[in-house]
Amino acid sequence: MMFSYVFSTASSFFHLPVDGEDKTAKDLPIHPKHIAWSPQPCSSAQKEKHCDSSRSSTSDGCFNTPEMLQVLSSDDLYYILGIPRSTTIDKVTIRRAYLSRSRACHPDKFPGNPDATYAFQKVSVAYDVLSNPSSKRVYDSRPAHSRHKYDFFAQSSPHADETLKGVLLSVFNDFLEGDFEMIRTLLRAISDLNPSLGLGDDGINSVLSVLLSVRERILTCRTCVVALHGELTRALEIQSAFRQLPYFDITGRSRLTIQLTRITISLPVTLENAIQAQYTKPASAHPTNHDREKDTNDFALLPRRIVLLIRGIDVVLDRMERILG
Repeated sequence: MMFSYVFSTASSFFHLPVDGEDKTAKDLPIHPKHIAWSPQPCSSAQKEKHCDSSRSSTSDGCFNTPEMLQVLSSDDLYYILGIPRSTTIDKVTIRRAYLSRSRACHPDKFPGNPDATYAFQKVSVAYDVLSNPSSKRVYDSRPAHSRHKYDFFAQSSPHADETLKGVLLSVFNDFLEGDFEMIRTLLRAISDLNPSLGLGDDGINSVLSVLLSVRERILTCRTCVVALHGELTRALEIQSAFRQLPYFDITGRSRLTIQLTRITISLPVTLENAIQAQYTKPASAHPTNHDREKDTNDFALLPRRIVLLIRGIDVVLDRMERILG
């Protein structure tokens, strides 16, 4: 079994006393079930601005990253995504390229910078064309000089947001389909080695149930999409590295499995933290205990026990990863 090396080597280090009244654990706020998705469209003035986008910063002082500059400097769809021209591109490769590029120029990371909006839109168009076999064939068959004549504003900014949501949802669904039972097996092994966690089958099912709720957040919450963007990109990179390892590299495969599991089970907490940062009201100069309690209750949804279980599991997995080196 893939995890036998991990457990036989490190079991003596995994016994962690977890107190249900952990004084260091803070209650995490939860967002409302549905939060409006309200992308900002690019204005006609911004479109004119992109006629000359090869500079390192905009006129109002907004900084452009190297990846953003690369996207802005060319209309070649392969160059925009940073992948070599090929007759065939597997879906994992193009998803990784898209998520990496779109993360590097997502408008929410660069508020007030219209170049980011334009670059994000170009990356989405490139992905839409090259990820579809029929449109890719049409694009590849065009003369070289005409391949670059794309109207990247033909599709609206909301369409670019929908592309990102669709890719993240596909990555998440594919991951759950392929690795969900693997995570369940690992959590059971952690539960057996760490009775003090109080995990058990009920706790495992509760953690996995909360994880499944992430799918809804992708569809209904813009803040959650931005938060998941980076985490699912990391998960996809780890999956890719896992597939490249030799089958008998037990240590390497176990280490990457642990990393992937840590990212996955922490997704609900990642979303909680993102929502907390956006929706928690600024504290008053002299907040009372009643005010603090009210703010917490307004956003609390994840049961405290689930939060403690996720944090306890993460500590165990961290120790396992450190032992593997």
